[in-house]
Amino acid sequence: MRIELNEVLWLEDHALSFEELADLSGLPRALLTELVQAGGIAPLGVAESDPRFGAVALAAARHARRLREDFDLDVSALLLVLGLCDRVAELEVRLRELEAKLPRRHSF
Repeated sequence: MRIELNEVLWLEDHALSFEELADLSGLPRALLTELVQAGGIAPLGVAESDPRFGAVALAAARHARRLREDFDLDVSALLLVLGLCDRVAELEVRLRELEAKLPRRHSF
């Protein structure tokens, strides 16, 4: 599935309901509920009775759907892999920050 620029801009200003998240991600609602309850996909507000989700949650839900389809992972495995992917992304950001602080080498 290809995400268009207008969809990205829409997500910047719009918080998704649980139903919208399920529809846009392609995950079954029962599996999405388990992932949200276990903390693998986080809503924007913690104390809301009607949770809303942002672009990060949508990306995680779509990633979970692809992992489930490609590798037939259960909820526990999905939670583990999503957590590891988040950690790798954090480490990549940190690495880029550290590389930016290194002096530049110029080739002549």
